[in-house]
Amino acid sequence: MIYGFFGSIPGCPHQRGKQALRGNGKTLSMTAIGYQSYLAEDKDAISNYKTAFSRMVPTEEIGEIIISEDIRDSVIMITEMQLYLNSLGVNTRRLHKFIGEVVAQSRKRDVDIFYDSQRYTDIHPRLRVQTDRAFLPRKFHLDDSPCNLDRCKKEHIIKLYQHDPFEPDPILILKASVAGQLYDSNEIVICKKEESKT
Repeated sequence: MIYGFFGSIPGCPHQRGKQALRGNGKTLSMTAIGYQSYLAEDKDAISNYKTAFSRMVPTEEIGEIIISEDIRDSVIMITEMQLYLNSLGVNTRRLHKFIGEVVAQSRKRDVDIFYDSQRYTDIHPRLRVQTDRAFLPRKFHLDDSPCNLDRCKKEHIIKLYQHDPFEPDPILILKASVAGQLYDSNEIVICKKEESKT
């Protein structure tokens, strides 16, 4: 399955209110769900960022590794997917290889792909169409009041809402201080610059 975690999704009723777009728990939620899948299904885990349980691989190499190493029974986690497959333009060879060979074949390989992005519309439409579940995390203080700051120092819970298919109530509530131990939330992920679009 393909899972997307977004800061905003146009028309999603769950994003009402003064919620922070940045720092709202996208990567934290993706990492926690990926970790659950890794444990429950005894899968290998690969990510483009450092976690306590996955093998870290640069974004550009993840597709190649899945194909060349014939990766199966795995969890793939990609943060900041818009840097790799942006809706405004992407290398067509990269797009074909990732969507055509990695995403489209993931079910047959029993590979679950998790990715996050600030905005749903920043992701290339071909990947959005392939996404089975779209999630919108929302950050709250422990007293259940919404948090409006992306760098708030208070303790938080993350309520994970499922937009597609729609679920009215949170499907999961995470304590940020616990789930946050699985990865480095201050790591900056950078994709290599391409020479040209072909």
